[in-house]
Amino acid sequence: MMYRWLQRFQYWMMGRNGTDQLSLACLIFGIVLSLVAQLFFWPLIFLSYLLYFWMLFRMFSRNLPARQRENQAFLRVWNPVVRWFSFQKTRFRDRKLYRYFRCPQCGLRLRAPKGRGKIQVTCQKCHTQFVKRV
Repeated sequence: MMYRWLQRFQYWMMGRNGTDQLSLACLIFGIVLSLVAQLFFWPLIFLSYLLYFWMLFRMFSRNLPARQRENQAFLRVWNPVVRWFSFQKTRFRDRKLYRYFRCPQCGLRLRAPKGRGKIQVTCQKCHTQFVKRV
């Protein structure tokens, strides 16, 4: 019985957008917003309901090109944030082993092992040579 219902739902969802990163972000932000609204300012709950409604609209929409454009626009903003936090995590993890710095010419992120004193660094991208204390 349950398997048959699942097949019907899968057939109904064919050609629809389904979940993507923007829908999941709306869900998570809506949950956080509803928790904050319950603790501090209850009228914010309506904003979380709007996020839930928009998430469901996006999931069940058949206008795939429009939903993909929206998701790509979201990812253009979201991916640099994720990369920055990922780099900060790596930098914190390696804080005892490596020193991170940028090339003065092109701005490429470089790293060198700590405890070597002054070293001459050659940028891999622009081949600029400079002296750095590590």
